[in-house]
Amino acid sequence: MINIISTEVERLIKKYRTRNPFEIASGMNINIVFENLGNLKGYYFYQSRFRYIVINQKINDKFKSIICAHELGHDRLHQHFARNTAIREFSLFDMSSKPEREANLFATELLIPDNTIMDFAKQEYTYEFIAAKLDIPVELVDFKSQILKNKGYDINPIQIANSEFLRK
Repeated sequence: MINIISTEVERLIKKYRTRNPFEIASGMNINIVFENLGNLKGYYFYQSRFRYIVINQKINDKFKSIICAHELGHDRLHQHFARNTAIREFSLFDMSSKPEREANLFATELLIPDNTIMDFAKQEYTYEFIAAKLDIPVELVDFKSQILKNKGYDINPIQIANSEFLRK
């Protein structure tokens, strides 16, 4: 699945000439809505041929990009789930599900170029240090290291990332 995710992300970056998930979503005619969602950070839904990414207006801008990229991943990888209401609730709100992990991998691949992590990794910085330097959750660094390992890079994922980190 990582290969499929990487290929789709590369295709989107090439087509829209950006890694900005908001610009890509706009180019794809996906409606982005900001609302007060309480503790929920965001979600994706499909209704009457219109696609929506809903993001909690109260989270900071950097996290809004992560949530937008994550929900864009659901659009590209799981749109068929969103068309089925029964599966949509299970798939989109169960953070331990396979679709959530895939959406996190998608977001990581979109937001973080390969060389960003590899440049730090060559200097043998810890994942926590890299995350702090990039101002991102350490789980994203771990997800990216898993993708890089899959691509054949000499890097050892720490395997701490689970799909529930966005719930924090």
